[in-house]
Amino acid sequence: MSAGNDGINKVIDNNSAWAEKVKSENPEFFTELAKGQTPEFLWIGCADSRVVPNFATGTKPGDVFCHRNVGNLVHHTDPNCMSALEYSVLHLKVKHVIVCGHSSCGAVNAALTLPQKSSGIVNAWINNIREVRNTFAAELKKLEGPAKLQFLVEANAIRQAFNVCTAPAIQSAWASGQEVYVHALIFDLATGKLKRLAGPISSLKQAAEAEASQTSSMVAKISKDLGDVLSFEATM
Repeated sequence: MSAGNDGINKVIDNNSAWAEKVKSENPEFFTELAKGQTPEFLWIGCADSRVVPNFATGTKPGDVFCHRNVGNLVHHTDPNCMSALEYSVLHLKVKHVIVCGHSSCGAVNAALTLPQKSSGIVNAWINNIREVRNTFAAELKKLEGPAKLQFLVEANAIRQAFNVCTAPAIQSAWASGQEVYVHALIFDLATGKLKRLAGPISSLKQAAEAEASQTSSMVAKISKDLGDVLSFEATM
């Protein structure tokens, strides 16, 4: 057996064991799965191997329509993301669109540390995160290390959720009276827990209000945290 087959053979064997286990527990599971999909959620998340939507949400195959990319970005000029959004919202009629970032995100860290002149597609791709970084430049200057990265991870997830709100598919759905809610979440790799950042948002007006509110609360949290640190240091 060649070394090239070892990895894929493991995948095939694992799949066979999983399929047999599922079928033994629910003999009709795959028959029903083959009939079609009616997912309730669209998950727009990072391609990071540690963040698996069905595991993180405790859902089954068929429950979550997924689009994943480096940095959980929502570009209006990205036909991949926009087609996934359009198909899931306008055709599959999902009720919830989730943009989920995660702690220790490599794409977000690159936006903080990688020189913009660096070559490569990924460097160009994360310019969207750099725009978020620039928006919060004053706040980020007050932070260091993990705190700075976590702030930008959360700010990025919120911004991408607002990009969903202004996408043509969502605007069309809301204009027609379709019930669709947009959410921004963060997945903590250290705990396995999801945290709400923004949403549910079901109109452009709500999106604008949520963006202003979240920006204010994030800035206020930094001020409070820094104040706590200074107070602690003053007592030392």
